[in-house]
Amino acid sequence: MDRRRLALVRGGEDTGFRRIGSGYLIAPRLVLTARHVVEENPGAAWRRIDVRVGHPQDETRRCAAQVCWTHPDGRDVALLLLDESVEAPGAVRWGRPVGNGPLPYDALGFPAATTSNGQYGVEHLRGELPVLGGGSGEQDRYVLDQGPAPEADSRNGGRAWSGASGSAVFCGDHLVGVVIHDDEAFRNRRLHACPARSFVDDPGFADVLERHGDGRPRLSRVGTDLEPYLRAARLAATQHPYPGVMPGTMPPLSHIYVRQQVVSRNSPAEESAGNAGLMASGLLPAAPPQPADEVLTGDGVCLVVGGPGGGKSSLLRTRLTHGAAQWLDGTADPGPAPVLVPAAALVGAPLSRALADTVNAQLRQYGLTSPLPDTFFEDRPAPGHGWLVLVDGLDEITSVSGREDVLRTVAHAGDQYAFVVATRPVRETEQRILGPQVPCYELEPFRADELQRVAAGWFRALDVAEPEQTAQEFLNTLHAMGLIDLARVPLMMSMLCQLRAKAPTEPPPRGRGDLYRRFVDLLHERQYAAGAVEQARAALRQYGSDAEAGAERTVQNLRPILADLAHELLFAGEHEGRAVLDAVQDHECAERPAAVPETRWREFLESVLCGTGLLIRRSDDLVFTHQTFLEYFAARHATDEEERLQVVFREIFFRRAPARRRFRRDWTPPEYDPFGGFLLDLTPDGHPLKAEFLTLMNSGRASARGPQFLINQAQSGTWLSEDVLKDSVKLLRRLSRDRSLTAFNRFRVAVTLSTVDTTASMEASRDLAQDPKADDYVRALAVRLYTGFAPTEPAGFLVDLAPDTPGDAKPSHQLKAALALTESDPATAVRRLHAVARDGSVPPEERARAVVVLRTLDKRPGLAELLRDLADDTTLDIGRRLTVGWLLHDADHDTATALHEKVARDSATRAAQRLEAAESLSWIDPQRARIVLGELLDDTTIGRRHRRQAAELLAKTHDSQPD
Repeated sequence: MDRRRLALVRGGEDTGFRRIGSGYLIAPRLVLTARHVVEENPGAAWRRIDVRVGHPQDETRRCAAQVCWTHPDGRDVALLLLDESVEAPGAVRWGRPVGNGPLPYDALGFPAATTSNGQYGVEHLRGELPVLGGGSGEQDRYVLDQGPAPEADSRNGGRAWSGASGSAVFCGDHLVGVVIHDDEAFRNRRLHACPARSFVDDPGFADVLERHGDGRPRLSRVGTDLEPYLRAARLAATQHPYPGVMPGTMPPLSHIYVRQQVVSRNSPAEESAGNAGLMASGLLPAAPPQPADEVLTGDGVCLVVGGPGGGKSSLLRTRLTHGAAQWLDGTADPGPAPVLVPAAALVGAPLSRALADTVNAQLRQYGLTSPLPDTFFEDRPAPGHGWLVLVDGLDEITSVSGREDVLRTVAHAGDQYAFVVATRPVRETEQRILGPQVPCYELEPFRADELQRVAAGWFRALDVAEPEQTAQEFLNTLHAMGLIDLARVPLMMSMLCQLRAKAPTEPPPRGRGDLYRRFVDLLHERQYAAGAVEQARAALRQYGSDAEAGAERTVQNLRPILADLAHELLFAGEHEGRAVLDAVQDHECAERPAAVPETRWREFLESVLCGTGLLIRRSDDLVFTHQTFLEYFAARHATDEEERLQVVFREIFFRRAPARRRFRRDWTPPEYDPFGGFLLDLTPDGHPLKAEFLTLMNSGRASARGPQFLINQAQSGTWLSEDVLKDSVKLLRRLSRDRSLTAFNRFRVAVTLSTVDTTASMEASRDLAQDPKADDYVRALAVRLYTGFAPTEPAGFLVDLAPDTPGDAKPSHQLKAALALTESDPATAVRRLHAVARDGSVPPEERARAVVVLRTLDKRPGLAELLRDLADDTTLDIGRRLTVGWLLHDADHDTATALHEKVARDSATRAAQRLEAAESLSWIDPQRARIVLGELLDDTTIGRRHRRQAAELLAKTHDSQPD
């Protein structure tokens, strides 16, 4: 309620005013009031209407007005159009009281009881609005139990409230109704109001507001915990998710956020059809990047995949901020109401309760003064609207079973929920739990043309002088030092910018490990500068000198404490699930002094740990603010002691190749892992193990995988000397010409070279494309790689790799080579893929692959017939048939249902595949799935573990039933 919008409305003839009422300015030229105030007789407005806008104690504006809308069903409400505009800040928010308990209300009006010497005074109406009062039809009105109600007497003709008609009634910040008359049955001391819900949806009312106001009005529910929750969630989401080294708080996320892009990835069904390698290599056409906020609209379930520090948390926070603002600001169609939750909070807990527990724990400090009930997220936030659950950090759950539990919760949650699940790359088997229809998007790093804007935004937020010029100089330095790829990662950029702002004269860190080391050191300095040691002493001084010494010892040894903690959390083993404070308290540097009570010491430890900026409280435990800090400290744990380093370094990096490799003496590097990168980076350069490993990787004994591993590490931010990288490139050049390698391995070498030596990559890919002894598939891949460098050069020999007659080439080569035509000649590619799919002489596996690919390329009808044929083909393996059934369920629900039902009941089929079929059936036909899963519960031909899984799936299908 805004006093500047108060209006005194008078209606009458040219000779004078005959009726006085109240009103409220809802737009610069629109005043809401009661209809009887502005009409002489029903349907006939007063010849003269005058409006004075503003509180009498402030500046007021006087305008002539005319009636521009009245309710078509005769409700006592009207809109006046002013002859002049009267500006007032903000916008009116419309509300609909809900629930059972009475709500406090407020209004401002000009009742006759306030009249003195012909002047009307303002009365602040206030009291309670019984939500369940009123009736239907003409009796659909709010009963206002007015607090200080005036008595009717002869001075006001027995109508003390005369003049209050038209007053806008507010519950909190929402306009919920208009006062229309007093209640004679209660001696005229009680008021009635016309509910806003009875007129804001009228098309005429909405049209007037669209022409003269802020757009079509939208009713928000008033009287629930939804608005307090959304306000607290929006406030929390504006906070930057990463720690900061600068004094004070981090800048709001909106000040340095850059709109992120995502690229659509292939679905599990497409991957299972053998296309994962094609997508990764770029043979299948890659989808163009899309703004993430245009994709993550809250429709169903989607997966967002990004690398370490890639901005997943920032994306979800920004999505929450935008979604909450739509609800709070009265957007006409706000979409689902957002809620952010760490994935770990969903493990082993009912969804609604887990959401409520998380929100209550995390938003208490952001204004959520009353805890939400356990059932808050069970119901929809409003009719026709659901919840958008933003699940962060799926990869931070260390156990496979825990991640699968969360994904099954997401998959079977019910149609009142939509989900965005953010994670580092997950295994295909885990992604399949969500179903092949669930889209997957890969989060893109900052583009090169965005870095200037990102850096300048950081420097501006951190009060660095001349932020634009400083940003350009800063980026030039990063380019010169080979750190520009590191800066494309949002978390890395935030740390680099803060280090530059804090220590502008120091050179940038030489790599990712050095960056984390310096950043953590600055965080520790900040904690000391804030008086952490003295505060620790003071907090425990009452318990004696031993307690003070113990507190100081803990603060001074925080880094080794965090290193040991990170090791335990990352390699939990038998300690999995132990609370962080329990692990820290067991550390020799954090032992509780005997005189300090247990509870008091744990409070002290939590305060000190969170004071580092590296840990925060999440639900009922402490967690590292970012997974990479956990991995960094775990690497520090490994490198702090020589004996430990020897063991861990050999375990991670010195692994012999499998026996099936050509040379038993060959070595294989590990898969990419941020912990391994930190371990390599933090191991001193002169260490014999590190020197031996780098030499081994560039010796050829690891084949092409060795130099590929080193180059990938360097691109991820691990610092490697220029000599090491030169040796890697030199070895790759030699291997690209080595005909003793398989054609596919030569292609992998050409791909790696494309990031460091374009000329050598072009030569290698052109050589492969023209090699008649090479596999057709690899030749097609090589053509695609080469034409990426030289798109104008002819690639007509691609047609030779994909002849029209399938029998002229191996089906697998025919299929994969035809894909290379999808951009240069899509019509030919589609035609030839159809030929493979329809040729009965082609193995069914290859026909299924062709159909799956066609589904992404050819949107015309006709594929359903092919899918039905394949679904009936018993020579096709079970996994492939289930994939076909998934793709078919939209076009032929009955066939898809029958296929999955048959596989699930087939005792000759492996139990895991029967459960997979039943789980897929729960998506296609939940009712049939419940019957099948009930049968599996009693089926003794499958093991106890699979029967337990069937029970869990059955419970999920019941939980997801609509009310």
